[in-house]
Amino acid sequence: MTSQPVVQYKLCCFDVKDNDGFTIDLFGIDEQRVTYVTRITDFCPFLYIRVGDDWTTHQCDAFMAHFRKHENVSVRMSIKSMVNYKIVSRKALYGFDGGKYHTFIYITCKDMKLIYAIKQLYYNKESAKVFPYIYEGTQTTLYECMVPPLLRFFHIQEISPSGWIQIHDYEKVKHKATHCKVEISCSSQSVRPIDKDTFVPYKICSFDIEASSSHGDFPEAIKDYKKVAYDMVYHLEKVTKEDYPTLIKELILNVFDKKQTLTIDRCYPKKPPSEDKLLLCIKGLMSYKIVKKEETENKIQKYFQVEETEQEHEHENDVEDAYSKKVQYKTIEAQSDLVDFLSNPSIDTPVKIVYLMDVLGQLFPALEGDQVTFIGSTFMSYGSEQCSLQHCICVQETDTLLEQHTLECYKTEKEALVAWSELIRREDPDIIIGYNIFGFDFKFMHERSQELDCVEAFMNLGRAKEYSCEVEETKIVLASGPYDLTRIPMTGRLLIDMYTYMRKEFNLSSYKLDSVAGYLLSDTVKRYENEDETCRIWSKNLKGIEVGCFIHFEIINHSCDLYEEGRKFQVIECFKDGFRIQGTLKGTETLTWGLAKDDVSPQEIFKWTHQGPSKRGLIAKYCIQDCNLVHQIFQKVDILTTFVEMSKLCSVPIDFLVMRGQGIKGTSYVAKKCRENDVLMPFISKGNPFELYEGAIVLEPKCNLYLEDPVACLDYGSLYPSSIISENLSHDSKVWTKEYDTAGAIKTDKFGKELITGIRDKEGNFIYDNLEEYDYVDVTYDTFEYKKTGSSASVKVLTGFKVCRFAQYPDGKKAILPSILQELLAARKSTKKQMEKETDPFQKNILDKRQLSIKVTANSLYGQCGAKTSTFYEMDVAASTTAVGRKLLKYGKEVVETVYKDTWVDTKYGKMHTAAEYIYGDTDSVFFTFHLSQDGKKVEPQRALEVTIELAQEAGALATRFLKKPHDLEYEKTFLPFCLLSKKRYVGMLYEYDPTYCKRKSMGIVLKRRDNAPIVKDVYGGIIDILMTEKDVQKSMDFLNTMLLQIVQKKVPIEKLMISKSLRSFYKNPKQIAHHVLAERIGIRDPGNKPAPGDRINYIYIVNPKAKLQGDRIETPAFIEQNKLKIDYGIYITNQIMKPVLQLFTLVLYDMPKFRRRKASFLLELQTLKQSLEFEKYEKKEQVLKQKEAEKILFENILRDNQNDKAGNQAMTSFFKKAN
Repeated sequence: MTSQPVVQYKLCCFDVKDNDGFTIDLFGIDEQRVTYVTRITDFCPFLYIRVGDDWTTHQCDAFMAHFRKHENVSVRMSIKSMVNYKIVSRKALYGFDGGKYHTFIYITCKDMKLIYAIKQLYYNKESAKVFPYIYEGTQTTLYECMVPPLLRFFHIQEISPSGWIQIHDYEKVKHKATHCKVEISCSSQSVRPIDKDTFVPYKICSFDIEASSSHGDFPEAIKDYKKVAYDMVYHLEKVTKEDYPTLIKELILNVFDKKQTLTIDRCYPKKPPSEDKLLLCIKGLMSYKIVKKEETENKIQKYFQVEETEQEHEHENDVEDAYSKKVQYKTIEAQSDLVDFLSNPSIDTPVKIVYLMDVLGQLFPALEGDQVTFIGSTFMSYGSEQCSLQHCICVQETDTLLEQHTLECYKTEKEALVAWSELIRREDPDIIIGYNIFGFDFKFMHERSQELDCVEAFMNLGRAKEYSCEVEETKIVLASGPYDLTRIPMTGRLLIDMYTYMRKEFNLSSYKLDSVAGYLLSDTVKRYENEDETCRIWSKNLKGIEVGCFIHFEIINHSCDLYEEGRKFQVIECFKDGFRIQGTLKGTETLTWGLAKDDVSPQEIFKWTHQGPSKRGLIAKYCIQDCNLVHQIFQKVDILTTFVEMSKLCSVPIDFLVMRGQGIKGTSYVAKKCRENDVLMPFISKGNPFELYEGAIVLEPKCNLYLEDPVACLDYGSLYPSSIISENLSHDSKVWTKEYDTAGAIKTDKFGKELITGIRDKEGNFIYDNLEEYDYVDVTYDTFEYKKTGSSASVKVLTGFKVCRFAQYPDGKKAILPSILQELLAARKSTKKQMEKETDPFQKNILDKRQLSIKVTANSLYGQCGAKTSTFYEMDVAASTTAVGRKLLKYGKEVVETVYKDTWVDTKYGKMHTAAEYIYGDTDSVFFTFHLSQDGKKVEPQRALEVTIELAQEAGALATRFLKKPHDLEYEKTFLPFCLLSKKRYVGMLYEYDPTYCKRKSMGIVLKRRDNAPIVKDVYGGIIDILMTEKDVQKSMDFLNTMLLQIVQKKVPIEKLMISKSLRSFYKNPKQIAHHVLAERIGIRDPGNKPAPGDRINYIYIVNPKAKLQGDRIETPAFIEQNKLKIDYGIYITNQIMKPVLQLFTLVLYDMPKFRRRKASFLLELQTLKQSLEFEKYEKKEQVLKQKEAEKILFENILRDNQNDKAGNQAMTSFFKKAN
């Protein structure tokens, strides 16, 4: 290669090809935003095969010759791609053997064909397990085939995939394959890292599309007959079987606009059929035989997998992982006629809909899909606050409403799609972002390009001259469920979906763009002054604020109500310390502002698209605004720095972090560290899904309302990483395991072999146990399995316990996993120290993101050990880690309760007596109170708070003295008061070190649910307010009585009773969905204003004695007012307020004056009950009985009054008395 000036640039994207050879393209830019690509053609993918330790070169040659003549055609053919092989010595990751080196064959290849073929020899598809390959009596095992070669290239060259590289020896490419300014090729050895953090001005494009909708529901690029089938089945369920043939014909004629006799949405075929053709299709439909099909059954789950129920969320912590539940349907068993099929009551509605949809699709004309109507794109340089271009491509003539906007208008959708492709190539962004672009935009645009026959022209969006016309599809599983992701490949550009990122990293009540912007781009209002019809706002953080943008305000109280029902105010002027809005504010409440969209509803977009250039101009403005909003969120969260730091640490491309789950980060990092230590990772089977181990412990909560006793919390810092380090838990330190049944006998497998693992000699002795230079630690954990019971469901059953022995290395050395974690924790500590000294905000932010990346990686390594699909799965390490964690949590509890159980301590207020007890414990934290007394009297709360903070720090330090390094049981916080409702559900006023400063902290108590009426927030939140700030139970009860009285006396404003729910397109059982029933009712009485899918429906419960469905008991506020309907106030008490309120007051039942007479007999009843029930059943029953007693005291009279009012018997407040 010729000597050239050194090339330096920052890496961004990569492209790997595995055709006739393995090539890697490295894309990036430099400080001047010159674009580069370097092609590597000499990097060889590789694998290792472990053979006998006594193997010679001769045996190795014979083994490879065996592959050349192998009966497996794939192996025999792909062996030609082998470059070389040799015998090497390396250590193995699994099993303790004192760090012994073993014999491996190292095989390098031109491409991946041979690696895939050899993997087949070690993998049994039927059992889905990995097995040794036997060659002439020797077991051989496969290593290093699960780490992508691209990652191994980074590891070997010590390159950060998001860092700087330099290349000295290279050749300029004569015939360029990309649009990059500089295109070179070199050997893999020529690419070296540079220690450089220089800023580069990435060009970022944020884009968003708007689409039409033929029915006002969610746009579909390629239409099927799902909506038609859904509407038809809904209508047919209202009539008898005898009427089906006539009604089916009538429905079809209405759907195709041949008649207008029924209320049903029209469809829009690509080629409208004549009436004669349509009648022939109907005839074919009526004679069609329905037959069960597998592909149709799969669609049922696709369309109706998540079913919405009409049950109210009765308390704040009712969260259901609906995505994980595959709904079972009664489906078709045999061939049947259409009418028989649709009228069969034993077949579930979703089954009818999907089968009918498929039949209609076969017999009737293809439908016209919805269209792309606007494509907004805004371009910004990374680090800049202003867009360099705000652009929108529009179908049909559109007015430009703002001079800073650039609009391109086209007559057809096809022209618009191709124009956007040209725009991307022309502007050449490095990064493309958007909101839900992987879930909607990319797939929709690609499908429309297919429909319009312009795929090739549209898909030319990357920097490579050769490009794929296929989209990339993948699935990621997040805490909130699995997500199918679709993206258009754009070689040389980084694609980031902000919606996916927010769902992955943030726990929010809503992930709509408006809600996310309001949450992230917000701050407290320091003060405000009204001037004429404007208001000046003073605030510290002004991110996102610019002239013309919109904001809303929230009132900071127990429920964080939106100011004036979420009214949006426009910013008309900006200052250094604030901004001015159009409109005035009033009131003395503490406010926060949040950025808000100048919102246009989907229905308005669908309508305005056909209402001329000026209306389309509003949509274009809105579309560009959404693009800018995504830029603001991208900058606010600083996602790029987060990705860069995680990429550097784990040696994975940012693209992997975007598109893959947690596993690849752990795989890369562990593989890198193993390589540094001459350790190889084996090809392993997935974990047994039926094998379980006990997770984190939760100490039984002592649910109560602690008004006078401060509750302190001690917390283990990095509990699981520290447990792995302290006990040297690792794949390569595990000496042996022995599995026992519940009786204590060694378990055997189905062949009678004892379940004992470990390296043993011929006599059965463990070779590496009890070695003089090593110590050993035994960890015991319980084992569980999922087993079938009498019912169809599997249950978790205790099957015994397992003992694992781990070697403790001499001189404080550690095995692979703990040494990795030691390095990570030390790096994080060092980074945090650097942060404290750093004065440059830019560098400080980088360091902060770096320490967070280290923290996330350290915590995830334990999780990957226990993940069944992990490349370094080791259940014994994961189970032993949680076992140590449980032991340590109990230790923390015992130290506090033993040392401070009955002790006198010296304080600045003199000697005090402690009677400590734990209150709650969860995973790594233990909550406790000291029950301080002095001179035989309880210490007053504020003084007790000061002493508790001091004693808790002392207790943590004392407990840490007797722990192995690096464990630290450190003081975290103190609550006063503290309300503990159940596991993971509490609220309290949190103090740290300053006993004069506190803030409210809650867990599992959510007051911002939209499916609860605002009155629930007012009642429940008001009670919490009084208990937390005034610590007065009686006052909180009085408040409850006052609020209930206002409800039954109808003094509550109607807006406080409104519930808001979003209307979906499809439901499994639409009659059970109250707001769907209401929407259909609105459609009958006022067809022009029927709510469309996606609309939110506001409704209120009404009195309707004839109601059969829940949907017959609700109405819109306007309809109630117009028709003077009677509101059912009682249902708000019984269905929404009562349960959460009772959970609170049950805690103080014994302190209620009205319960004093009943207390003795009640306790006697409980004592009798306790003797006849198991402990867990007794606890549940006790809670139920307590709630019944509290209900009598707090709600009995008011509910009776409400019932009498419904019946018209007497005045509602006649029995109403003030509760004590």
